Amino acid sequence: MKKSVIMNSGISALAIFMLFGCQVPGPGHSDEELVNATMAGWKAALLARDLDKLMAVYSGNYVSTRGGGKDSVREFMADVFKKGWLDNIKVNIEGAKTVIKGSKATFGPVKFVSDTSTRTMKFTLQKEITTWLIVGSKRQEQ
Repeated sequence: MKKSVIMNSGISALAIFMLFGCQVPGPGHSDEELVNATMAGWKAALLARDLDKLMAVYSGNYVSTRGGGKDSVREFMADVFKKGWLDNIKVNIEGAKTVIKGSKATFGPVKFVSDTSTRTMKFTLQKEITTWLIVGSKRQEQ
């Protein structure tokens, strides 16, 4: 049992490292650092328009405010990338705060700034074995 948990932890850490390179802290880092690394990887994948890397940080348990799951996010983001809706968009996570309560965390505000508007979102993450993954997101009113 103990060997299985260690093996799964190592595999999860290796998968995240392979996806995001040196942006992800190694073993022994705090949960806050791991959440922040997940969101830094999310931002990098979003700006690179890399759908596979972006979806790697979403949990299979993701549920949107409209009831859609991870597959809905994939379809929506594929359309966003295709239509160029992220052109001239800046994504600011530098002022975001991480709040952890048990195996859940919130991360925000995340600001999306364009020439014509600013939108703000807050993300919910869940610890799944040793990896923090996005399980929800919500647009915040200005």
